Amino acid sequence: MENEQQHDHLFCLRHSTEHVLMQAMKQLGYKFFMAMGPATEEGFYFDFELLEGNISEEDFPKIEAEMQKIIDKNLSITIKNISLKEGRELFEGNPYKQEWLDEIAKKGEDATIYWTGEPNDSNSFVDLCKGPHVKSTAKIKAFKLLSIAGAYWRGSEKNKMLTRIYGTAFESKEELEKYIFMMEEAKKRDHRKLGEKLDLFTFSDMVGPGLVLWKPKGTVIRDQLENWAKETEERFGYKRVSTPHIAKHTLYETSGHLPYYKDDMYSPMEIDGEEYYLKGMNCPHHHMIYNSTPKSYRDLPLRFAEYGTVYRYEQSGSLFGLMRVRAIAQNDAHIYCSLADAEKEFIDVLKLHEYYYNALGLSRDDYHIVIGLPDEKKRDKYHGDKALWEKAETIMRSAIEKVGIRSIDEEGGAAFYGPKVDMNIKSSVGREFTISTTQLDLYMPTRFNLEFTNEKGEKELAAVIHRAPLGSHERFIGFLIEHFAGAFPVWLSPVQVKIIPISDKHLEYARKVAEYLQNEMIRIEIDEKSETMGNKIRKAQEEKIPYMIILGDKELEAQNISVRYRNGKQENGIDLNTFTHKVTDLIITKALNEG
Repeated sequence: MENEQQHDHLFCLRHSTEHVLMQAMKQLGYKFFMAMGPATEEGFYFDFELLEGNISEEDFPKIEAEMQKIIDKNLSITIKNISLKEGRELFEGNPYKQEWLDEIAKKGEDATIYWTGEPNDSNSFVDLCKGPHVKSTAKIKAFKLLSIAGAYWRGSEKNKMLTRIYGTAFESKEELEKYIFMMEEAKKRDHRKLGEKLDLFTFSDMVGPGLVLWKPKGTVIRDQLENWAKETEERFGYKRVSTPHIAKHTLYETSGHLPYYKDDMYSPMEIDGEEYYLKGMNCPHHHMIYNSTPKSYRDLPLRFAEYGTVYRYEQSGSLFGLMRVRAIAQNDAHIYCSLADAEKEFIDVLKLHEYYYNALGLSRDDYHIVIGLPDEKKRDKYHGDKALWEKAETIMRSAIEKVGIRSIDEEGGAAFYGPKVDMNIKSSVGREFTISTTQLDLYMPTRFNLEFTNEKGEKELAAVIHRAPLGSHERFIGFLIEHFAGAFPVWLSPVQVKIIPISDKHLEYARKVAEYLQNEMIRIEIDEKSETMGNKIRKAQEEKIPYMIILGDKELEAQNISVRYRNGKQENGIDLNTFTHKVTDLIITKALNEG
């Protein structure tokens, strides 16, 4: 409860700081239409249409100085209920506020405004807002404007492009400084920059936005994750299936994805007079495999796994490196079981998540569950019987409680056909990512008639669990790049050993060492460039390669190697066979250190 109160207070603080930002800009003479400006998990932002002149990050110091003046005046922040007519007059000429008022009118809600300072005073400011806010500007102790960007009104590329200023606020200067340090660290770890620097992936306008092109080194990481998922799922009793990338419209009409999910799918293509869609999900295809033969209770639980690619039309404005793409590879699976076994299977799925995360060095402090629930005010958005939803929610909650993973609720976060569970994980610099979704589905079995014959010889509907613990491998690799700052554990490193001959006369020996390591399935490169050893080592360190084997006269004569580690440590005169066993052990055990 105390953490929730602190969290709520921080939101109030940040929301109030955003109002102070608007007031400061007004007082400095900027001409703009206010659009919107909510508090966020990391701070706040303010969207506006600039009517005259320009604004850039170079303006931040003077804006921050003006904000501080407003804060120092200890102006009160007070709420007032107003009529729609008063609102229309107060924000006359501002199309964005008028649109908000239209929505308030449709919902039949009261309009509220917040005054900073005494109403109508020259030092005051007013905005249409639900709040909440702190009681006065003096409560704002530490803030900073961070960046400026473009943003479509309401996030739709069909609307006008606005200007967005990002900022943050904290209870103390110490917390703010810590956050800024972490932000700077996060910039260094930005997966887009590191992906380019380490030559992992690229995008091409000729191919299309949001469609990742994996380079050889990035493909190594992708393949290693895929192999790990396949090996793990085989141990957990999964059976592999493969399905096509397209399907007829009738499949998605049965599943309900048409029309409920249509906006997130690519436009249909006409084949033989029928509409076909790129698949946005694997589940309907897996259901058809399930239904291809009769099932008995003895066949269950049946776990179908597919490392498949699905396609989703994300708005171009929301595309972001590997974190939000349009072609998504997943270690997807669907578990078909009796309702009586659903909780046990759900528990095993959560434990599988934990296995993956723990293997990557994450603790329970680094991940938590978000339970996506329906927005009861918008029930028409959802399919299915409410009783089935409640039953699914009860079973999922019980499973989560038994596994003991922290969870929070999110109203409106449900899928269109049932409540769901998102797993959020936190990187080493505190950035949080929604990595995977798990769902107990009691609705699709009714649509596809997913039956089995129970012990009594009667037909019974199966329960279905949708799960993909590593989620989108694009996003998961983006997370790993940032989490490890590109310095991957040995088993994931695209190049595990860089062999550096000191001069050309050591090349033949270097090639023999390379052949030996390759035969032991260790990924190597030889640096045969005519450069100094210092330059070669520096480049290998920039590439974040775990081991550099240095070969000179001493090593050639003794037929051994010298090893320089990624952290700068060096060991000389090492037996090649001993080194090889050490590295292969680290690879097999998926160790996080370099030994």
